Amino acid sequence: MNLNKDLLGFGSPDTLPVISISASQSLNASAALREPISTGLPRLDETLDDSPADQRRSGGILRGQVTEVFGPPGVGKTSLALSIASNALRDGGKVIWIDTSSPIPTCRFKLTNPELDNLIYFRAPTLPHLLSLLAHPPKGFPPEETSLIIIDSISALFPGYFLSAAELKDRLTQGKIADRSQLQWLLNRKWNVISDVATHLTRLAARNIAVLALNQTHTKIKGQPRATLHPLVAGGTWETNVQTRIVLYRDLPDMRFAEIIKRAGKTMPVRLTELIVSFRIENDGLHEVEEAKSPEILEPTPSRKRKAENEVADSQDEDSEEEYEWVGDALLDEN
Repeated sequence: MNLNKDLLGFGSPDTLPVISISASQSLNASAALREPISTGLPRLDETLDDSPADQRRSGGILRGQVTEVFGPPGVGKTSLALSIASNALRDGGKVIWIDTSSPIPTCRFKLTNPELDNLIYFRAPTLPHLLSLLAHPPKGFPPEETSLIIIDSISALFPGYFLSAAELKDRLTQGKIADRSQLQWLLNRKWNVISDVATHLTRLAARNIAVLALNQTHTKIKGQPRATLHPLVAGGTWETNVQTRIVLYRDLPDMRFAEIIKRAGKTMPVRLTELIVSFRIENDGLHEVEEAKSPEILEPTPSRKRKAENEVADSQDEDSEEEYEWVGDALLDEN
């Protein structure tokens, strides 16, 4: 396994060239771009395939797209990513794992040494490191035959660089921020950076690579009928660039659920039984649970629209983004 722990030297002017292809070439390459990588959960793979039933192959997350997996701590996001990475390596591809918070648990890979040699590890301990890697990558990044790039996690780097909306509003009240226009500018900085990251990830995916971004959640109370969980990294550009979205949650201590809420760029109805797969995490990997009852969760309630003249929105597109909420007791206790 190649270890590249310091990315400070990645501010190289040798950026990747922009390659133009004709429309016919793009259409001919579309089949390759949809080549899936198994999640290790057969029913989840099948559900991720949006093809007609009589045309379905072995499914999974698609190359050529950005896939997001989000959920509260302890629901199995990293375990699912490890399972996907293992399958990509067994298929003969190279996998790039970008770690932003904690070292990759290589001991959980059940792979041979030749397969592990195709696992390339990068440490991005700060947001500037990640931006430098994506915007000014080192020569040869990503290497040929790369089939999967995992970022664990995309959201871990943002809290340390951007104050929350509540903290910024407090500073405005205290006179530490000049006026509301400066407040709005400070609020927009985070969403502009998220937009840049999303654009770079999409460009990487266009090289016939599956990009998997793990995302944490935060709890919103204000303006909601009850405490709700939302992806920490969000916004209009992020939503546009993420083609597939899977949310993980848990009910019992050992029972997890994976729900597909966006597939092939299309937002799916929430709480459809056919889009929810239950599984457990064992020492030897992920295992589906047949006919497990989904946790009892109330139907989403539309969020209250807030008056723009009275409040500054907590996010760039808060009123236009779809709201996701999980109100099971186990979920609310986790975050």
